[in-house]
This record gives sequence, structure tokens and C-alpha cells, in this order.
Amino acid sequence: MPTRRKYLNYTTPWGVSLSPVAKAGWSAFLIHESGYQPALNDWNHQDVDSPFWRLYHNPKAGCHIRFHGEDIALGPDSFVLIPANTIFDCCGPVLACHFWLHFTVTRLAGEVTEAPVVLKATPLLKALVEATIETHQRPPDDLREQRLHHQGAALLHAVFAEWEMPPSPAMPERLLEVLSLIQRAPHSILSNGFLAERAGMSVERFIRAFREHTGATPAAYVLNTRLRLAGEALALTDKTIDEIAVENGFPNRHYFTRMFARQLGCGPAEFRARQHRRRGR
Repeated sequence: MPTRRKYLNYTTPWGVSLSPVAKAGWSAFLIHESGYQPALNDWNHQDVDSPFWRLYHNPKAGCHIRFHGEDIALGPDSFVLIPANTIFDCCGPVLACHFWLHFTVTRLAGEVTEAPVVLKATPLLKALVEATIETHQRPPDDLREQRLHHQGAALLHAVFAEWEMPPSPAMPERLLEVLSLIQRAPHSILSNGFLAERAGMSVERFIRAFREHTGATPAAYVLNTRLRLAGEALALTDKTIDEIAVENGFPNRHYFTRMFARQLGCGPAEFRARQHRRRGR
């Protein structure tokens, strides 16, 4: 009997290697919520400002968002992608038939303009959102949540495939490893010296390269990542504020509270209370 040989090559001469794109972070989404309401009353909210991204699609026309004085219609023929920290108004003059996703792009390097992006509702996007809405209309159970997670991820990948965003410049492998470390271990002592050593660079060269590829200094990037992860923990877990502070690299609750309030305009306790009120807890 001939010996069976393992095929160990990840790529072939005939396909398109996607490793560079995957490393650039195009496909890493952390989905916080998938929602659908067929007749949402009083969908009117001013100065919405969130540290996460949003995807909006309304199967029925009549509502819109307002950004810098411009009305952007929500309807069956479009999807609206809203990057984190984009300030806008929700305007619902009629009952809102509204689908949404709240999510974080966890590994997207480089700057993104804080402005809504309108995408045409292609047949693929329509099919994906219709399937997701159908799942929302089923009785709640663990299987439904799994389906919503996978369908939401599929929809986000399809949306980002349609978005004609200029490709991010290739990021050195060493910097990608540093970004991954910051994401995985926010509790660590992430000083410039430590991160530069992990990247195999001098501190000056590391800071320059980091800013060039991310648009922020290492210290600012670390702080923003810690605050984002802490905000997710406040909204989605029952951990104490002290626990969240320590787990995300803040020396104590008081320093965490000061940094959080400076960035988000309210303290961690108030932020958590707002999130719980929104979820009816």
C-alpha cells in the first residue's frame, strides 16, 4: 500500500495568497450585538457617539441619520457603515424597521475617517441580512445566538468586501506582533522600551515606525486599546470596576476612572449604568 503523504503547503501555485490581507487585520470583528426591530418607536437620538462601529440597514424607508447637517437616508437599497467615534443623530419620523450590528474592528491598523459610509445593497448583502432577520424572528435559544453570530460575521465580511477603502500600507511583521500583544495582554507593562524590544528596534525608531503605520504614538494606542477593552467589559460583563481596571493595565480604580472620564465624558459607573438601562437591565 503506498505511503500517504501529508500535504503541508498552505498555498498552491493557482490560488491567491491572502496572508498579507489577513495580517493587515481586515477580517477580525468582535460583534457586540445583532438587533432587529420591525416597528421601533421614537428612534430619535442626538449626538450618538460610541467607541464601537455600527452597521445599519432599514428594510423599509422613512428614517435617516444626520451627520454634519446632512441627512443620510436609511432604506432597503443601502447599508450604512458608521466607524467608531463618529458623532451623528438618529432621526425616526416614522416607526423604524431597523436592523443593526454593533462591533469592533479589532486589528484594523491605520486611521479611518470618522464619517458614515453608504454602500449599495447588493443581492448578496440583501440575502445575508434577510437570512439574519429571519433568524432574529425565531424563538430565542443558544442555537439562534450561534446562528446570529456567524451570520453577522458573514455580513460584515461581505460589507467590508464592498467598501472601496484604500488598502492599508503593508505593516511590518514585528509591528503586527506588537499590536497583537497589546490586544491580548493589556494588563502587561507596555512601556515604549518594552514594546521596542519586542519589535527588535531602538525606542526612537520604534516610536517613529509605530506612528507611521497606526497614526498614533505607542502610548496613545495602548491607552485607547485599554479603554476600549475596559468599556466592553463594563457593558458586557458583571466584573467590578476594580477588576476591570487591573485586568486592563490601570494601576488602580481612581486612575482608570480619570482616564475613562477624560476620553468618554463620563465615569465607568455611569457608563455601565447607561449600558444597562439601554438593555433594560
